[in-house]
Amino acid sequence: MFVKNWMTKDPITINIDASIADAQETARENNIRHLPVMDGGKLVGIVSQGDLRDASPSDATTLSVHELNYLFLKMTVKEIMTQHPFTVAPDTTIEETARRMREHRVECMLVIDPETGALVGIITESDIFDVFLEAVGIHEKGCRLMVDVDHRPGQLLELAKVIKKYELNMLSFVALHAADPGKRTMLIRLETDNADALVAELQEMGYGVSVQYDQV
Repeated sequence: MFVKNWMTKDPITINIDASIADAQETARENNIRHLPVMDGGKLVGIVSQGDLRDASPSDATTLSVHELNYLFLKMTVKEIMTQHPFTVAPDTTIEETARRMREHRVECMLVIDPETGALVGIITESDIFDVFLEAVGIHEKGCRLMVDVDHRPGQLLELAKVIKKYELNMLSFVALHAADPGKRTMLIRLETDNADALVAELQEMGYGVSVQYDQV
């Protein structure tokens, strides 16, 4: 899974000399939370919904409404933008992108073509959530198995053989760390509304198993 498959292409941008009022209106009209800032076609920064909110006039000020409006219209995006925003390439993996976003505590990454330096997209936390939901097969009805296994080679093959015996389709599979470093928890989604016989056999084999059926 790569950024280019999940990013929003050709994101809406704002010019560095645009007023904060214009930036707010652009964000509101397009229902977006992040605006890349451009200067002569070159990416120079980013402003978020939080930046724009923080730059808005406070009710606690002693300035008049006319003074506030004047100052607000004079302030530009350049004064509040974050310079040198974090970027990734289109071929960066989703996993690496999520790691960087977590490490830098940012809500999005701008996507830059490494050959031309052009801004070609934006990927946000919401996009990362969508990837996760797709990976765990949440959009397809079935059941969810949690199987505790030893952390050793061949465990997935053993589980797959039992699942095949019952002719069940596997929608997704994720291996999770367990509290015991010698264990792993296998999260398996199956396309069935009755896995009781499978669960019983796995338990007889010594696996710790729990099952949860999707609500119809």
